[in-house]
Amino acid sequence: MADLRIDIISDVICPWCYLGYSRLKQAIEQLGDDYRIDIRWQPFELHPDMPIEGADRDTYLGEKFGSPEKLNEATHALQQIGIEAGIQFNFSEKDRVPNTKLAHQFVLAATKVNLATPFVLALFHTYFTDGKDIGLQSVLKDTALSVGMQEVDIEYALSEKTKTITEKKLSHLRGLEINSAPTYVINDKYMIHGAHDPESFLKVLTDIAQK
Repeated sequence: MADLRIDIISDVICPWCYLGYSRLKQAIEQLGDDYRIDIRWQPFELHPDMPIEGADRDTYLGEKFGSPEKLNEATHALQQIGIEAGIQFNFSEKDRVPNTKLAHQFVLAATKVNLATPFVLALFHTYFTDGKDIGLQSVLKDTALSVGMQEVDIEYALSEKTKTITEKKLSHLRGLEINSAPTYVINDKYMIHGAHDPESFLKVLTDIAQK
């Protein structure tokens, strides 16, 4: 029996984090029953300077990509990759890019009650497929309740204590010079960057387990 702890450093508005988890899951399923996998979600901000109210997606990302045309090209390419992975990426001109600090506080609260992975996956779906603004407290609360979190968990997510812990985690990971998402840290020792294909993940995980 091999024990593997995988810290996934990600943002809930990062499409490659969504794809990366989908591919990692496929690799884990191929490992079989001889492996115990402990997944921990760690916070990362794709846009740390995002205003608390978020920003219009087309305007904000259009500037990041250099032009609306380049953003459209990247969006269509992402949608095709999503189809291959069974993920539906929907985008419209009404979409917003949220500030994700509060979402990370909810992930921390979900971790406390062993619901982090279902909650993060529900957030990915809420944002990328349903097109909802996950910067809004009401949307986060509805998503939390949908995976079985309770009112007390939501109160914890909104507390000053959780806000402080989340900010410390973000600061700590920035201090480790982790500058991209997704980043995977396995057994506090091995670091992998990017959304690799399932075969690559499988090879890395089996190699580490054998060590």
